[in-house]
This record gives sequence, structure tokens and C-alpha cells, in this order.
Amino acid sequence: MTIGNTISYYRKKLGITQEALAQKLMVTNQAVSKWELDQSCPDVLLLPALADILGITIDALFDRHPASASGDLPWEDDKTLRVVVYQGHALLADYKPSENSNMMFRLAGDTQNVQCALSLTVEGNVYGSASAGGSLNCEDVMCDVHAGGSVNCDSVKGNVQASGSVNCDKVEGYVEAGGSVSCDDIGGNVQAGGTVTCDHIGGSCTTAH
Repeated sequence: MTIGNTISYYRKKLGITQEALAQKLMVTNQAVSKWELDQSCPDVLLLPALADILGITIDALFDRHPASASGDLPWEDDKTLRVVVYQGHALLADYKPSENSNMMFRLAGDTQNVQCALSLTVEGNVYGSASAGGSLNCEDVMCDVHAGGSVNCDSVKGNVQASGSVNCDKVEGYVEAGGSVSCDDIGGNVQAGGTVTCDHIGGSCTTAH
């Protein structure tokens, strides 16, 4: 995961809002939002306090969980489908798919939770959460969506956070996008770096323009 995804994940796990986290760190709400969208990074002097608040180490904040000598992998042995990139024996936790935009992963059929370091296309539904280092294309997602690029899905039962644009029929939670947002129905708030074109928004709408 990116540092933004990590902050978002542990913040929600603790059940605190972006505003509450911002107050604890004495920064603006916009700063926390930009961190979670990977549009900026926390100041290095804030890292110890941020890690303490989230209840993790600074290494974990940067998703650094080195494999042990026995070859153990740096994640739980769960049912999440993970698509990662190695360079030699080194896991590239900070891999940036934009540097190799010709690389993507396509999955035929439905899946449970999926985390992909590349751009991801799921030709089916995701019965859990979905995370992609680049763009994400799929049918329905039953939990949250995080993407380092654009998001194109039919419906999302949870929230959507994307560095690029968001194009979905329906999002039941909130949407935070670095680009434009074009959806039929959004249940929560919308924060976008570009234009917003929606039939219905259940919460507030904030754009950079």
C-alpha cells in the first residue's frame, strides 16, 4: 500500500475522522485528505506522532515489512489476492506503475479482496475491498476502493479514494478524487480536484475549482 492508503486504513480502523486526525497533528483537514489521496506526504517531523496516533511503527507507515530469513511474506496469510512486483529478491513496496504504464493485471471472473501494485482490471465483481497502484476497472465492489489512478466501476458499496478521476454508476459512501468525478448516485460527500457531474449527491461537494 502507499503511505496514503496506510494512513486511511489505520485511521478508519481506529474509527476517527480526517478532521479528528488533523486536530491531533495540528494540521488542516485538507492536508490529511491530500496525504490519503497520495497528492502530498506528511512532513518528516510529523511521522513519529502520526505513527503513534495510528498505533503503528514508522516502518509500517511506509508499508515496510521486510521478509524474514525464512522467506516469510510481509502480510497476513489471509484470502486477499495480492499482485506485487519484485526486483530480484526485493519486494518493491513503493512500486509506481506510472513508470511502467504498459504493465497491468487482468483478472477474469469474481474475486474476494484484491490488492494490486499495477493497474488492475477485474472482469467481474470484487466481494470485498479493491486496491490498485494504478487505475482500477471492475464491475461491483462490496467494500472500499483505493487507486493510484482512475476508478471505473459499476457500483461501490463503500468509499472511493483515487488519485485520478472516478467514474461509477453508484457509490454508497464518500468519494475523494484527484481528478474529475462522474457518477449517477453518491451517498456521501464528494471532494474532487476536477469537475463533478452527478445526478445525486447525498452529502457536500467540494472541488478545487
